[in-house]
Amino acid sequence: MAGVVTTVIADALKTQALTGVVDTTFRNDMTLGRFPQIPDTGGVTINVKVAYGSNTSVGRYNEGDAAGTPGAQSYATAQWPFTYYKCVVQFTGHARDQLNNGSPQAAFFNQLAREFEYGMKDIIDLASTDALGTGLTSPIGIQGIADSAGTIAGLSRSTFTWWQSYETTYSTTVTLADLDASDRFSRDRSYGSKYDQVWAAPKQIQKLRGAIGLAGQSNNSIRIMSSNGGIDLAGNTSGVTYAGRPVVETVDLTDSVLIGIQSSDLFSSYRRQMQVDLLGKTDDSDKYLITMAIGIGAYQCKHFWKNTGYTA
Repeated sequence: MAGVVTTVIADALKTQALTGVVDTTFRNDMTLGRFPQIPDTGGVTINVKVAYGSNTSVGRYNEGDAAGTPGAQSYATAQWPFTYYKCVVQFTGHARDQLNNGSPQAAFFNQLAREFEYGMKDIIDLASTDALGTGLTSPIGIQGIADSAGTIAGLSRSTFTWWQSYETTYSTTVTLADLDASDRFSRDRSYGSKYDQVWAAPKQIQKLRGAIGLAGQSNNSIRIMSSNGGIDLAGNTSGVTYAGRPVVETVDLTDSVLIGIQSSDLFSSYRRQMQVDLLGKTDDSDKYLITMAIGIGAYQCKHFWKNTGYTA
């Protein structure tokens, strides 16, 4: 029987060991915090109104000209989906008895409580890694948001070209010229990006350091910064910046990409906070369902850029 059973709790019983438990499982709990939360307004999706076309009656005129045909602004609705996550925890009756219902007198750690604690962390880990992926439908990923093709939030980028991010593919190690090109084109009028940070996997952070050459070079827009002297790096633990913007180390992001992020355009909304429900008993065991629902998205996809195809 799956779950916590009497045959798998031997390591939970008191033995000669140091107090506590060493958790060797990495769980990503960093990503979702980068998406500012907005209220859940109900409905099936998170709906964002996007104005994309100017009034067509705008123009020049001479004295005596007729008023002409009135026009209007053009709008579309981006519909960002929610994703539901679950984890099932089960304790057999015999296991609960043997662990004395979580009593510290029976076990050197409360295995029952930790099953819930770690199960919730596992859900956050999955939601966080999903948020770094290429998803165009539920679950949405940042690589899907910062893309030049496909349909996302119900809007086709081939139909609505203003919904495209600037994207370029390379096949080698990242260079300063790559970043300069993305910086230049993404800030062009057609994109209007005001990106304020670059997300990169740890491996690409190392490659960026290699591309720097001599730190402080006057013609080099990549810098290694130091926190000495009380300089505030705004959470930029990598110490690397490009054009004054922090290059943020992003664990679980695909090694072969760099993404320019306009953080003010990102958002998340919790449809359901972490919730635990006892399922109906069918035998001498207790089953619990842990659930959470979250949606992420962006107000304007074209404010992001993405370089892909680097050697991982």
